[in-house]
Amino acid sequence: MRRRALLGGGTLAAAALAAACGSFEDPSIVIDARILAIAAEPPEQVSPFDPQDPLDVTFGPVEVCAIVADPGVVRGLAWSMEACAPQSGGRRCSDSRPSLFMGAGTLDDPETAATPQVACATLPPGPPLLALLRDAVENDSLSGFGGVDLSVSLRVVPAGGGEAAALYGTKAVRYSPQLPAERVANANPTLEQIAVDRGPGTTPTPLPLGRCADQAAPLALGPEETLHFEPVEPPGAREDYVVPTFEGGSRRFTENLRYQWLAGGGDWTRRSTGGPRDSAGNEPPLDTEWESPPADQLVGPTDLPLWVIQRDERGGLRWFESCVRVTP
Repeated sequence: MRRRALLGGGTLAAAALAAACGSFEDPSIVIDARILAIAAEPPEQVSPFDPQDPLDVTFGPVEVCAIVADPGVVRGLAWSMEACAPQSGGRRCSDSRPSLFMGAGTLDDPETAATPQVACATLPPGPPLLALLRDAVENDSLSGFGGVDLSVSLRVVPAGGGEAAALYGTKAVRYSPQLPAERVANANPTLEQIAVDRGPGTTPTPLPLGRCADQAAPLALGPEETLHFEPVEPPGAREDYVVPTFEGGSRRFTENLRYQWLAGGGDWTRRSTGGPRDSAGNEPPLDTEWESPPADQLVGPTDLPLWVIQRDERGGLRWFESCVRVTP
């Protein structure tokens, strides 16, 4: 796998090797501006349902937050969020359909700011929300049976930048009728810890969490060393849930959890783990390994960020951030 040139002193460079060997960038290695994850709290709301008046429902506010990476350059970022029914055109809300502006703001440089930088806005309850839900139901082939998703569109652009530099991401927020009666809303997943070891015969320890800028002494290793990562889920992390059937009954499932592994350099053996069982009923592996960059790509001690994105199959999400220091 092709590797990337890095700068020392805790700073990443946008890899100069990018086009030289004619291969594609590894999506698990973050070397430029990227929306890493968007989470909603709560990810789903469930309300009692009257078939004669399907929009006579009560919902609370939803906070939507995003984490953004922007390595290789020190700059601020401007962001904005709006909500709408899912659009066929992609990640942006259409001017021809109802939408709701949620908020806007700025982030200091995500890697060097004194505090973690997270873009957050609230999707409030009330008549504007009901107008979006009505639009979603009217354009849903199942007329909202089983639940309706609204789409939160996030726009991020370097401060003072134009549309050509803008990044877009979306987050689905689900609103569901309480059908069947025992249905409960989804909750975002969580972890007890991320265990890390240096290979067979070594003792796993919890991975310290926090940005490189927040860790005085990140986990230290040398060039081309391998770390083994294993997410440790608490009891009940995989929720049981029920969904309605067209015959008027219900089906019960246990959700699966998936993990996306990202880093500022090096190589992952598996960039995605977890997910559904295979055709033979076997659980997929949750663990992965990461190899640090070789010495010729380092100029002094280099801090590399790590991110783990945990997702369930119903739109729940949580992210975890850490850091390693590689010294040649």
